[in-house]
Amino acid sequence: MIRRHKNTPKQQAGTELTGEAQKTGGPLSPRAAPITAQYQHFIPRFILRRFQVGPVKSKTERQKEFRRTGVDPEYVHYYDIATGSLDIRPIGKVYGVPNIYQDVRNTYDINKVEEKLADLERDAASIITDLHKALPQGTFTLKRRSLEFLRKFLFIMHYRNASYSGTYFQADHPDNASSRQWIESFMKAKSIHSAVGVWLHFLEYYLDSSHSDIMQDAAKVVEKYGEERLQNMLTESHIPPDLEHFPAYTYHTHANNYFFSIWEAAEGEEFILTQEAFGLWEGLADGQPDLHRIFIVSPRIALILCNTVLRPEMTAIAFLMGVSLRSSLLNVDPAPPTPIYASGPIARADRKSATSLARYRSSQTAANDSFVFKIAKLSRRQTSELNSVLLVNVKPTGSLTFLSRGSMLRTARAFRSFPANFIAGKLLIPLIAQLTDTMETEVSPLRQSPVAVFDQDIDAPTLVTPTPVAPTLVDQSPAAVLNQDVDAPTLVGIVLYGLFSGLASLVYFAIHGIFIALVLYLGIAKLVSLVT
Repeated sequence: MIRRHKNTPKQQAGTELTGEAQKTGGPLSPRAAPITAQYQHFIPRFILRRFQVGPVKSKTERQKEFRRTGVDPEYVHYYDIATGSLDIRPIGKVYGVPNIYQDVRNTYDINKVEEKLADLERDAASIITDLHKALPQGTFTLKRRSLEFLRKFLFIMHYRNASYSGTYFQADHPDNASSRQWIESFMKAKSIHSAVGVWLHFLEYYLDSSHSDIMQDAAKVVEKYGEERLQNMLTESHIPPDLEHFPAYTYHTHANNYFFSIWEAAEGEEFILTQEAFGLWEGLADGQPDLHRIFIVSPRIALILCNTVLRPEMTAIAFLMGVSLRSSLLNVDPAPPTPIYASGPIARADRKSATSLARYRSSQTAANDSFVFKIAKLSRRQTSELNSVLLVNVKPTGSLTFLSRGSMLRTARAFRSFPANFIAGKLLIPLIAQLTDTMETEVSPLRQSPVAVFDQDIDAPTLVTPTPVAPTLVDQSPAAVLNQDVDAPTLVGIVLYGLFSGLASLVYFAIHGIFIALVLYLGIAKLVSLVT
């Protein structure tokens, strides 16, 4: 049975649902007492509403009901992996952390960062709404400024995740060895005393600066040091303590190394949502992450940032150079956008350096450029594979959300049916049991023959290879992947699983062979009797 969790008026007192965030009354005086804890989302409410149980209400309707009852009127399915419980919970109480964006140094407006995030989300929600409206056409066109804004939104959605706040700028983190001197120098210069404080400082920098401004800051660093030297600093040596605009360069690499792609779930299927569904990286090129960055924005749409090596012209070069690509999503054609330049192709002079290119892109002429995206409509198998990437990366302390129970049940059963997902699939056993209890009838791939499974467009077992967690300043892209230890009983279970599968196959073929031999024997005996 799926339980429903409710907010009580007491829990909700003192806040008002405003836009995409719960905001407080206004600026605090320097002597103001600490305010009541505020629940702040790292997955925006407007995205959670796409997974809402029941009818979606307008902002006016939500506010009216909240004022009348003091109860959040919006709910989603929420599977708590740690407890194995499936509930219907208020949107206002999931995928967030109390006070995560509060800047305790800013006594005048402690929630300033949260309010800036609300403004960012409001504008992003408008673009994503337009994208949903464009699905029937199969294409979506964005002006340059809207595309830049969407890129910035996705970067911040990944960066803002609470699980990264204490590690991005942790000076003594093993993966931040090359940047330790830079971090310590910056903290001293800005009088910041914690890794979270540095994280908040640059979150506000990203929020306050336009995409063009950040890219121009990064261009100054590239012009001074060169791309090759900067990459060497990140991977092999150390970052100079006096290096300016280093976070801008991080943003620059994220923007320049990936192209934008829009994927739509197969008809009748849905994407699921997890805590790691914003910026989760997947795939390897010659052992180096990451080929894809996954951002789930609704049950219908996933925004994917694809490494430039996946562009058609680059894929051919990579093949000739023997570059090894490993990914569960290579059978999806990412289809880079088609640019339409308002004043013709970009002049060679504007391409000659990072500074000149950034200057052109920030110009009014470039603002009129358009980009046409072909929406990649996935098959059922491809939709299942993308969901499998999300599921194999859920943590034992994590959670997941979905729109419809039937689709989630099919997804979970299909995931567990693949031997490669034997370990990760154990986390879904309670979910499958509870969903099955609430469904009167449901077709399960586990209860069908292999032929029936293939008829459902679910491919042969696909190996989704987890990569180790490495929260690091170096690439600003820690993988939201669980580094699972395989204990002895689990390993034995896997071995037994393989042995039993092999034994079952041997028994099947033995019986089949005996049956054929018997038929042949009877046929020959009959023929001999006719001849004699």
